[in-house]
Amino acid sequence: MASGRLGRFLGVCLLLTGGVGASVLATAGTAQAVVCGTAIAAGTPCTLTGTLGVLAGSLTLTSPTALAWSTTGSGVDQQIVDPTVAHQSYLVDDATGSGAGWHVTVTATTFTTGTVTLPNATTFVTTGSVTSEAATTAPTAACSSGSTCTLPTDTTTYPVAITTAPSAPLSFTIYDTAAATGLGSITIGIGALPVGWWVNVPANTKIGTYTSTISLTLISGP
Repeated sequence: MASGRLGRFLGVCLLLTGGVGASVLATAGTAQAVVCGTAIAAGTPCTLTGTLGVLAGSLTLTSPTALAWSTTGSGVDQQIVDPTVAHQSYLVDDATGSGAGWHVTVTATTFTTGTVTLPNATTFVTTGSVTSEAATTAPTAACSSGSTCTLPTDTTTYPVAITTAPSAPLSFTIYDTAAATGLGSITIGIGALPVGWWVNVPANTKIGTYTSTISLTLISGP
């Protein structure tokens, strides 16, 4: 009799142990993540990894096609700005995603008719104004339409006096960006502060058409 009762008692304990164990296993099972890609039961979530690859694009400059000035002699020295709105801005596209920054440089040859020249050191100036050659403001920068850009941090000092030369002229930075700025498509010289291209015409300048070869270059890095 004692042996029979002991057997039944152990049997009950085993059933209880099995019940408790099953409950623990069920709870642990619902907490485990299931990887997607295999057949899983309805109502059971699975996990997967989403990956986005972004490749480096280009760094490009779209500049004016020409610059032009015109004036009539007045007997006094004149400061003449290019009045064409299309010439008062340029577009920088930084699609590299590097955050390296960039800067824009200008070179210009001597303004000359072929026989008469204007001074190299004082003739050509750029700033962020079409009303004053002496303005110390930078041209306004704005994100181009459709571009969520990081606006540039410009450290260039204005106005920028561009010294010309008959050949191999020096390069002058007219706009720059700090690292991690200037990302996206950005218009320089839009809105309240356009790019002002200025030419100084001394009162004793002879009549004629003066030309200069002007080069704009976009360079990676601040």
